[in-house]
Amino acid sequence: MSRTVDECLRDVLNYHNPLTGEEMGLPFRVFYPSDYDEKDGKQYPMLFFLHGHGECGTNNEFQIRVLQKPNELLDRVIASDAAIIVAPQCPCRPPEYEWVRLNHVWNTGSRETLDNVPTVAMQAAIALLDLFLENPKVDKKRVYAAGISMGGYGAWELVTRRPEVFAAIMPVCGAGFPGYADKFKSVAVWIFHGDADGTVPAGGAHEMEAALRAVGADVRATYYPGVGHDSWIPAYKEPDLLDWLFSKHQ
Repeated sequence: MSRTVDECLRDVLNYHNPLTGEEMGLPFRVFYPSDYDEKDGKQYPMLFFLHGHGECGTNNEFQIRVLQKPNELLDRVIASDAAIIVAPQCPCRPPEYEWVRLNHVWNTGSRETLDNVPTVAMQAAIALLDLFLENPKVDKKRVYAAGISMGGYGAWELVTRRPEVFAAIMPVCGAGFPGYADKFKSVAVWIFHGDADGTVPAGGAHEMEAALRAVGADVRATYYPGVGHDSWIPAYKEPDLLDWLFSKHQ
């Protein structure tokens, strides 16, 4: 019987920043391949997935789907039974508890400056990422990030803050930091965006693509004509999506 996202284990990271006093409980779900065994030496790639604003909350449920409908990326990775998935959930209220410091202004597009201190939700997400990087079962040369919309912005911010961690990222309908492209030019990137997106305009994706190409990065970009904000639907159906992802190593 094939496995499903509902088999992802539930947990909560209780995050506390000793310098600022900020704290939050970060719910997260984890999927382990069926042959995962702490006692053997086999390692697995890991996908770190950041959800969009429609999946905010604290129920530790919404983030493994998209708007309570299937998340085909996670479904396909689970069907492959070949990788660990980590999917945190941020509450998003107040805005400091979103992945990125945009205060709901999703049409911001490209950003020039990376804030010195990320949102508390991003701080907690990075702490969760670091926790899993301590697991000897994780192949440190095959760690990937993906995200949708707010999580697309989040994936760009995550790789900008921690470029040494990732072999590849797949941001969908988000935008990042073109001025920092040289910082993560060794990370493979596949950008997805609908060219009719009225929520997060595709201009930010084009700017990131151009900046990465200018520094010689391994970048691929797919823009869907006539597609609006829900470009994750065709993106996650791309036939070679997982072959591309799992082929990337540091």
